[in-house]
Amino acid sequence: RNAQHVVDVGSGQGYLSRALQEQGLHVLALDNNANQTSGANNWKIKDALRRAHEQRRNNTQDIKTGSSQTTPSSHSNGSLTHRTVHIKPTTLEAAIEDWLLANVPDTFTSSRDPIPIMFVALHACGSLTVDVLRTFLSRHSKAESGRWWEPHSLVVVGCCYNLITPSGMRLFRSLRRPLSPRPTLPIAALHLATQVPTHWFRTEKAGMGACLAVRKVVYRALLQPVIQLAAQCRKESTDSQEIMSRENNQELTARLGLGETPENRRLGKLNDTSYTDWSTFLVSATTKLGISVDDLTQEGVFERLRMESRLEVVHVLRCILGPLIESLILLDRYEWLREELGVVRGKYPVNEEGREQLQNGAVAVEMVSLFDQVTGSGRNVALVVSPA
Repeated sequence: RNAQHVVDVGSGQGYLSRALQEQGLHVLALDNNANQTSGANNWKIKDALRRAHEQRRNNTQDIKTGSSQTTPSSHSNGSLTHRTVHIKPTTLEAAIEDWLLANVPDTFTSSRDPIPIMFVALHACGSLTVDVLRTFLSRHSKAESGRWWEPHSLVVVGCCYNLITPSGMRLFRSLRRPLSPRPTLPIAALHLATQVPTHWFRTEKAGMGACLAVRKVVYRALLQPVIQLAAQCRKESTDSQEIMSRENNQELTARLGLGETPENRRLGKLNDTSYTDWSTFLVSATTKLGISVDDLTQEGVFERLRMESRLEVVHVLRCILGPLIESLILLDRYEWLREELGVVRGKYPVNEEGREQLQNGAVAVEMVSLFDQVTGSGRNVALVVSPA
């Protein structure tokens, strides 16, 4: 059966979710950020008002032209539900169950076939991609009677590899064997898969953008010692300790859950103008973080410029290695999916296009380039699982 229900994981502002709804699909849009969910719901309301306005305008035009029938709405009868969920395999399954319970007609019985669900995740950060894959594989392997739903297909584009947890790497069985010598690279080494250097200087505008991107990385790296020194000064202050003790524990726990500590805080997004020079950036960044740098000893200009130059070289070299690292991550996930779904290499004949000619009941696992990297989307390869 074709899937009429779609789960959009990491849906953000809901652009993809709304596009899927307009195709007549029933969509559950999940994001772990309440602000994103709120923004997506606002866009949903605006979109509904826009369609209603267009329908009224079309109907008015029909009346003026003497048409006996009003123009039907081009919007299909899909549905869209936004929810904020901290996504893990267990919470993802629970969210789907709750969604179906709230929306499936009362006529649903255990004798009815499970509802086929399609998973989509466009630029799913870090290990979120792996969590989606694990949920898909877990339900695919279960043969429970009376279950509500079953995985039908999947389209996932990963992103933010620096946020991958160790459990999200080396998934394919052949890669799980102990390595000798054992690598000692820190988790920051995953920042390698972040850029598309082959397109940096394709145009003058692209070159300016690449220079700005490198400057952002360098300035943020130089900011880290400032944050650490400020955190140390704060700890040593009696007044600050009293203030810290009164902090909202829930908010602090949430920050720690995202990998934040007083010495390692996330700056978030700044306007491009904040990166005009180091002084401008330092003011913008410390103001946003609530840090006073008046009493902090800063390195001399010469030493800082020398460090800037070194960081620029290191970052560019890392970016050149990025496509290789990303390819290995994608191949690991691709082979893991084939392994878990029982897609044995060489089992089926291959057609002229290089695609396996599958039998009924089998699944196809592919890597598909969805976007042109020239458009600026470095993360463009989708892992696709589809029924034969």
